[in-house]
Parts: sequence; C-alpha cells; structure tokens
Amino acid sequence: MKRLCCCLISALFVLTLLWAAPVGGISLHPAQAQGQTVHVVQPGENLFRIASRYGTTVEAIMAANGLTTAGLIYVGQRLVIPSSTNPPATGTRPATSAIHIVQPGDTLSAIALRYGVTIWALVQANGLRSPYLIYAGQRLFIPVTGASATTPTRETGATYVVRPGDTLSQIAQRFGTTTFVLARLNGIINPSAIYPGQILRLPGAGSTPSGNKRIVVNLSEQHLYAYEGEHLVYSFVASSGAAPYYTRTGEFRVQSKIPKAYGSAWGIWMPYWLGIYWAGSTENGIHALPILPNGQTLWAGYLGRPVSYGCIVLGTHEAQLLYEWAEIGTPVSVHY
Repeated sequence: MKRLCCCLISALFVLTLLWAAPVGGISLHPAQAQGQTVHVVQPGENLFRIASRYGTTVEAIMAANGLTTAGLIYVGQRLVIPSSTNPPATGTRPATSAIHIVQPGDTLSAIALRYGVTIWALVQANGLRSPYLIYAGQRLFIPVTGASATTPTRETGATYVVRPGDTLSQIAQRFGTTTFVLARLNGIINPSAIYPGQILRLPGAGSTPSGNKRIVVNLSEQHLYAYEGEHLVYSFVASSGAAPYYTRTGEFRVQSKIPKAYGSAWGIWMPYWLGIYWAGSTENGIHALPILPNGQTLWAGYLGRPVSYGCIVLGTHEAQLLYEWAEIGTPVSVHY
C-alpha cells in the first residue's frame, strides 16, 4: 500500500510539471522567442503563403526549420520564422495578395490573365499539383501587387456573350478571326470548354500572333527543328510517344507555356512545357526530360527513340532554349 501511494505521488508531481511547462518547450500560439517568431500552420496554408505573410522567402523558412521539401508541412506544425522578419498584425492580409473564388468554366490560365500573373505563380502560391485541377468554389490566393491586388484587369474592346450551342470556332468565323486567336485572347486552354453566358473578348487590330517562327518535328528521324523564316535556328534530338501512346501527327500551334508542368496521371514534373494539342482531357506538348518525385530524371540516355506518353521530349538544356524562343501561337508541324 505504501509503495502504491509513492507511485501516485510521483505521477502527480510529473503531471504538475507537464501542466506548468509549455508543450514542446514553446508556446502553442505564435510568439516572439529570442528574436524569432513561431507560426502555427493553419488548414489551407503552404510555405509560399506563410512566407508572403511574414515578408520572407520559402527558402529562408525551410532553412530555419531544417525542411528539405517545401510541400511537406502539416496543420498544427510550428514553424520558426527567421528573426529578420516582422509579423503583420493579427487578422490582416498582406497588401500584395488577393483571393479569387473559382467560377464554373474558369481555367487557371484565364484567372492568371485576368489578374496579370503567370500560371506558375498561381500554382506555387496555392500548392497546386496540376494547373488543370481546380474546381468551382475553390479559393485561390493571387500573388499580385499594387492596385491589381484587389481589382482584376479591365477588359477593353468589343465583347461577345456565349449563347447555348455556340462553339469557339463558330464565334471565330462569325467575327472574322481564328479559334486560336480567341483562345489566346481569353486565356482559354481548352477551346471546347466555353459555356453559355461567358463573356469573350473579341480581337482588335494587332491581336493576331506575329512572327515567322515555326517548329517541325520529324517522327521518323526523332528530331525537332526550329525555324525563323527559312533560317534554321535549332536542331535537337527528340523522343516521341511510345506504343500505345503515339504522338499525334498534324498541324498545331503552341497553346500554353508553363515553366514546370505537372503530369498528374504519371506523377512527373515536366520542365519547359509547350502545350500543342489536346488528347481527350489531357494536353500533349514539348518538354524537357521529366523529373520523378525523388528528383531523378526519367528517360535520360534514351533520347532519339520513342519513349514518352505522347509528348515530344528534349534534353533539359535544349528544351529551355526552345521554351525561351517559342511564343504562344508558334506553328508546330508533326509528321513522319
């Protein structure tokens, strides 16, 4: 009996010490400790948002907390904010941000165009795994500055309200333009994804893509050529789609540019993405050798033979050169 009483007293003593001490040695709420701020991760937050809130960088927060991957944070996690930053007042939002609620028919490219930011900036700011996986009602953090943080860019020129049964090609023909020009002007990635009531900007003078650049992909040679007029600018070894994901032949145009696209179907990152055509609900394009989740490069050493899931694959340096040279609207010819 005496031994049981001693054990109970010891247990009560330990519980008293735990009750008096902060959990994990720090306060449960954000606090200043030895010149550092502690932030408790909230639902929906990512390192980009947290860094923007405190006026620091993602890299600085990762270094301060020994993080190796920016995406691996969790709700309730305590992050040390580097001492050089000053937290904003509670309940305030940074002056350089805005919130957009996704509407039916919205695309990330259209939202980016509306707010004057890039698709990649939106992907990073919201921790999106793919620029195509957004949904109506979703709240998107817009990393913009100045007046555009609260006011989208105003549309100028003539507009057209989409009616039931309209297609983008019919509208283009009606107004003497092309499907591509309308898609580019309105930030539409998939020309089939328009809806009744949607307001489309109509092109004025000078809205047609300019320049004499063109890309030619020879599937028999597994080679890509880039021309300006009759001048050959680039000549790169390439890889096309392997069975059963053969690359489609035909005449296309560069319809999207993403610095680092994500292939959700395969779980791979595709740097220097130039989208050229739609294959069902997915877009095929030209890009650098893919990067696996573990950081390794896929298909390295296999360029020059069909290996991809339908895209045209280039070496990383070659893809970067083409990405920086090509423009939205650049013609792409794929043939044998």
